[in-house]
Amino acid sequence: MNHPITISELQVLGVNVIIDANHLLRSTYPVMIDTTQSILGNSRAKKASNEYCMSIRDIITLIHKVN
Repeated sequence: MNHPITISELQVLGVNVIIDANHLLRSTYPVMIDTTQSILGNSRAKKASNEYCMSIRDIITLIHKVN
């Protein structure tokens, strides 16, 4: 039986840092494909930028929130 451990179970075991890099990385690929297809299909990045990308301002704000 496959029983993936939950965050709560890890916390009970004393784990206080969980890195979900695998899932975060894997979730980016579908959007990268959509972005690439949009750029190639429209011969420019404007539509892809509007539909799939965070603004630089939002990225900077996010960085400051994390730090």
